[in-house]
Order: sequence, then C-alpha cells, then structure tokens
Amino acid sequence: MVIDDIDRLSPDEALLIFRLVKSVGRLPNVIYLLVFDRELAEGIVSERFPSEGPHYLEKIIQAGFDLPLPQAADLNQELLRQIGALCGSPPEEQLKRFMNVFYEIIAPEIRTPRDLIRLMNALAVTWAAVGSEVDLADFVALETLRLLRGEVYRAIRANKGELCGLAPRGTGDGRGRASEIDTLLLGSVKEIDRARLRRVLMRLFPRLESVWNNLHYGEGSDSEWVRERRVCTKEHFGSYFRFSVGDDVLPREEIKTIIARASDAAFVQATLRSALSVARKDGTTKAQLLLDEMTIHAGEVADKDVGPFLTAIFELGDEVDVPADRAKAFSVADNVLRIHWLLRRVTLERFDLATRSPIFVEACSKAGLAWLADFSSSAYRDYYPVNDRAAEPESNCLTTEADAVALEALTLSRIRAASQSGELLKARRLARLLFDWRDLAKDDGAEVKAWTAEQFKNDAAIVTFARAFTTYSWNQGMGMSGLGDIVAKRHTRAGVDSLDKVLDLVAFRSRVEELDARNGTDDDGAAIREFLEAWRRRDKNPRD
Repeated sequence: MVIDDIDRLSPDEALLIFRLVKSVGRLPNVIYLLVFDRELAEGIVSERFPSEGPHYLEKIIQAGFDLPLPQAADLNQELLRQIGALCGSPPEEQLKRFMNVFYEIIAPEIRTPRDLIRLMNALAVTWAAVGSEVDLADFVALETLRLLRGEVYRAIRANKGELCGLAPRGTGDGRGRASEIDTLLLGSVKEIDRARLRRVLMRLFPRLESVWNNLHYGEGSDSEWVRERRVCTKEHFGSYFRFSVGDDVLPREEIKTIIARASDAAFVQATLRSALSVARKDGTTKAQLLLDEMTIHAGEVADKDVGPFLTAIFELGDEVDVPADRAKAFSVADNVLRIHWLLRRVTLERFDLATRSPIFVEACSKAGLAWLADFSSSAYRDYYPVNDRAAEPESNCLTTEADAVALEALTLSRIRAASQSGELLKARRLARLLFDWRDLAKDDGAEVKAWTAEQFKNDAAIVTFARAFTTYSWNQGMGMSGLGDIVAKRHTRAGVDSLDKVLDLVAFRSRVEELDARNGTDDDGAAIREFLEAWRRRDKNPRD
C-alpha cells in the first residue's frame, strides 16, 4: 500500500495515518510505502509529542530511504530547456545578461523538481499574457521571486519610485540611506540570505548600485533599459506586475512594424493620424507615445529609410502639434519638441553633415508651415545664435550654412503665400509665425503689420488672433511647513508683450473690446472674453 504526501496533511491527520499504520501494519504479505518529507513529518510529530521527535517514526518505519537531491546542473539544464520551449530563446545580444540573471537569481531558488514545475506552471499562464512586451530575463526572475521569495517580490512591487531609472547624483545616499533601503526591501529576509538578495536586486535594478556600491550609471543607460523594456524603467515596471500593457506603453510589435515600414510615407502618416485620435487616460494622445517610442528606437531605422521617414513626419509636423500633448505644469515637452528629439536621434548619431543636410532640405520641401518655420529657425540659429550664445560646432549643426540660409528664404516665401491664400490665419502657432515673418522680412514689421491691419476688418480674424495670443501657465504654491499644493493651477495670460511689432496694438484692443461688447455666448465670444479679461489683469499687474 502506497501512501504519498503525508507531510501535506494537517498535524492531526498525519498522526492519524501513522497510528493506523502502526496499529494494523503487521499483516501477512502487506507492505506499506510511506512517502513524505522527513523534516516536515518529524516537525509534525514533535509538535504533538515533544519528547519523541524522530524516535516516534523510527518505531513505525523499519527501513527508511532518503531520495538524493537532483544535481543542480541537471535542474538548471532542464529549466533552461523548458523556458526556451515556452518563451523562446533570448536574442544573441541579450544572451549574456539572460545567463547572468539566470545563474544569479533564478537557479539558486530552484532546488527541487517541484520548484521547477511550479515556476513553469506559472510561466505558462503569465508569459502568454505579456511576454512579447517585457524582458525575458527580468520576467522569469520576478516570477521566481513571486513564487519562492514572496516577501521580496511584494517589497519590489510596492517601491517603484526607489527602484526605477537612474539615481539622482549628489543626493548623498551614504551609509544611512543604504541601511534604509536594505530595511525597506529586505527587512523580512533572514540575514544569511541578504547578501545574495542584494546582488539579485542590483541585477534587476541598477539604481540600487548607487546605494549599496556607490556606482552611478551614465545618462544614456536609462534610454537603453527603456528600449530593452527592463523592469528597472518606470515606463515598463507596471507590465511585470499587472501582466498587461497599459496605454503608457506601445506594443513591441507595433514598433517593429513602424520601423520595418519607415520608408512607406503613407503608412507612417496613417499611423500617426490614427494615434492622434486615440486619447489616453492622462488626457494626452497616443501620438505623443508613438513619437517618444520612435525616438527610443531611432537607431533601428535603416539608413536608407531615414529620408522618407523624416519627410513623412515633417509633412505632418503641424497636424501632430495638438494642445492635448503640450506641456502642462512643470513639463516642457510637446510634439514639436518630440519631433526635434526624434530627428536628432535618427540623424546626428549616424550621418555626417554633408549627408544629413540634403535629407533635411528634402523633408522641408513638404513640411507643414509652422513646423518648417520652427525647423529652419533651429538650423539657422546653429550658425547665427542670439543672446550672446556661441555658434554650434559644425558636427552638431542640422544642415550646412548655405542650406540653413536657403531654408529661411523658403520659410519667408511660404509665409507670404499662406498670407495670400488664407492658410496663415488657420496655421498652428500663428503668433510665432507673425514674429517669424517680421524677422525674416527684415523690414521692421512693415509687411506683417500691413497684413494684420487688413485682417482687422474681419471679426473671425480678431477671434483667431485672440486665441493665438492667449497663453496658459501653471503654478503650485509651496505652502507653509512644506504643505504646498499637490496639483498645479492653470493661469490664463494675454500674450501681448511686443505685440506692437506685428500689429497696431491700439486698433487691435479696440476691435477686441468691440466684439466683447456684443456679449457673444458661443465659443468665439468666450475666447474673446477670456483674452480680454487676461489683458485687463495684465494692465493692472504687468507681471500677470
């Protein structure tokens, strides 16, 4: 008779089995084979009969056999085989790190075939849900900790802020900080295991090396970790614990598709337009996320595809400049800046000036008007900076000097044409374009003032100007004793500083007040009222 898993019974049930075997065991031609974990079974007996301990079982069992533990190398080999079969093999460039994580984190915790089976059963469920969006080594390591080191896993899950990204320099972590983090993450771990688990955590979260080893990583490291979708990045940390990809992460397959079809302008533009229509939980659009992800993966775009890719992006430069993705509170980013970051990552790190300049000139030939003005100004300021700044080294310039000058001329030509066709009034960043027109024409504003004076005859144009010159800012009070505002408050401002350089300010104020006096209740009326109220506040307090 075979009786297995006795150690899994409650103490009373296990003792009952032992008593039954002892009382009826001596029967002819009957042999009992009892299978159990000796240490656990002896603990059960000792709990009820402290004076007996292992001697109690010796009175029942005539012949005991301890099964040998499996060889660690055999377990490791089988575990690697099963991980490969379920999850696939890591790419060649990630193999070294995968094996480091495997032998430092995973293998030491897998001591028995039962441990191996538990881990693989868990991975069969969790990997299928999120596997293509996470790093294989990190995911298997965290699943191992979840099953076999639950207290460490829970501490990791609860401390994203302490674990992700680069450690701020000059924070003076010191010995006290190291002890604080040690208690936070390993407070429930036996002292004998702490040294190894510190290494485990540093493998997964390099930021901790600044705390425990005083080692700091360079600024480019975090971008590399984001590209690899490591758990140590704030962008991907959540995927490892909720087993799903949120709207703050672009699926890896979608990124691969964009990279593979980067030369297909129609596809790139359709993808961007579609992303603009997708609102995320924080109120921004998916286009912001797409531009950020493409900047991270810019190095994967083939050299031959860079030109067509940038041409497609430049053509949509104005269209993607949506208010939803513009900076709020203390942020400074918007989609215009994101395109600047993207174009630099995709060109400056691989092409010399003579190669990249024609690429940008070609892309600008189809660019949106506001984006063309923004880009051409950046290229021109590389050579002719303002505010006593030094000119950029040629290796950092976007275009050649001749092309930069030519792009400025193209911008002026496009602005003039847009002013005649009516496109200028519809342009994104109209206020910026009016000042660009003045600077490029080099006529002390005569041309742009003549055009704006003509527009004053049209009520719709006055509303457009009011919207264009309405700006917003956010602030947070510091409060007393550190109890400052938790959220930022938005302030509406009238952006009328230097406005007299591009229009007749007195005539404009008169037209704005005239429209406000009509008490319009529609959106146009609200826009006029908001702008005028901000202007009046500014009259009372020039700082506002």
